[in-house]
Amino acid sequence: MVDKILVACVGTEGEGVVNTLRAAGHQVLLASGIKATRGLLHGMPDLLLLDAELLGQSTEESRQALASDLQTVEIPCLRFSSNGMGLERMRSLTPWASATIVDPHNPSHVLEQVDLLLRMTRLSAERTLAEERLVARQLEIEEGLSSASHIQRSLLPSVSPQTETFSFAWQFLPCETVGGDLFNLVPLSEDTLMAYLIDVSGHGVSSAMVTVSVYQSLAVHSGRLVKRLLDRPPYYEIPGPAEVLTGLDREYPYERFEKFFTIVYLLLEPSTGKVRYSNGGHPLPIVVRADGTLELLHEGGTLIGMGCLVPYEEAEIQLLPGDRLYLYSDGVTEYFSEAGELFGEQRLFDFLLHARTLSVDRGMENLMASLREFGGDRAPSDDVSIMGIEFTG
Repeated sequence: MVDKILVACVGTEGEGVVNTLRAAGHQVLLASGIKATRGLLHGMPDLLLLDAELLGQSTEESRQALASDLQTVEIPCLRFSSNGMGLERMRSLTPWASATIVDPHNPSHVLEQVDLLLRMTRLSAERTLAEERLVARQLEIEEGLSSASHIQRSLLPSVSPQTETFSFAWQFLPCETVGGDLFNLVPLSEDTLMAYLIDVSGHGVSSAMVTVSVYQSLAVHSGRLVKRLLDRPPYYEIPGPAEVLTGLDREYPYERFEKFFTIVYLLLEPSTGKVRYSNGGHPLPIVVRADGTLELLHEGGTLIGMGCLVPYEEAEIQLLPGDRLYLYSDGVTEYFSEAGELFGEQRLFDFLLHARTLSVDRGMENLMASLREFGGDRAPSDDVSIMGIEFTG
């Protein structure tokens, strides 16, 4: 691309500079007055070579007008003198010029100064463009994260299922970068409730989108994993937890999204207090009995996405009136203090044991307050999710 250079000089005094530039292959525009120079600036030359002698013959008002125009169009300027004006005088007339051609009669010196300033101008323009693209990309990322966070929150349950024998409560504290936690409580039949909590690996929009996809796969209306329609009474079938996790593992191989996720999946029976469960690599569910004993539920298998390396197992437990079951993400136990200490499993166990005298809802609220106090009220590095389920009998 040929550079377009505007040379402003007194009469024919700048012919030597003009000839040097043209011989080097530059396109040269010539102006012989301030007014003509200002007019040609609108043609957006790449560079202005300004003879200070021209300004020495002009008024302060016209000099200021030229300076203002140069600032507006952001065109760099090299000053020179066709008649031996001193350097200090040139600088006083053109303090806004980028540099000086000290010897305009030396072609090598002229071209060196011109090429240097043109190269610096191009680099500056490229840097500005890169910065603008970076800002635009950052805004795009922030908008994406905001949308993903909004979508994630919209998928969380807003009300508990209506049942006379179970009480439910939950707390959710999102991380700043949008994590992959999601939990839900959904009736599948008159005497079966589905509950689950998942944690997709990583952070950001990609994790949130996998979370949305898993939510859709576990939706009742999908008719695929959690409840299948039949053509005979009772006209539906509810697969067991192990079968659901196996289906998820087939549907979400690591290669599909380059994401793993963990899940604990429950089927609750309100009439009896029985719970069937399976765990796909998730923190173990906690049972706090009314008598003050604590149990961990171990049955399950690996995290989802491993390709069914081992079969998923499931088990059934019996809840008695006053017993509670807790599901949580590792964001709870990995929430850290200002000193870098993790909240940890033992603190969680101790808290839940002491909270059994409170309502399950108040217990969840107090746990979140305790976590915030432990962490100095800082934003967590991962989503914090916990769900409490009490069988009231």
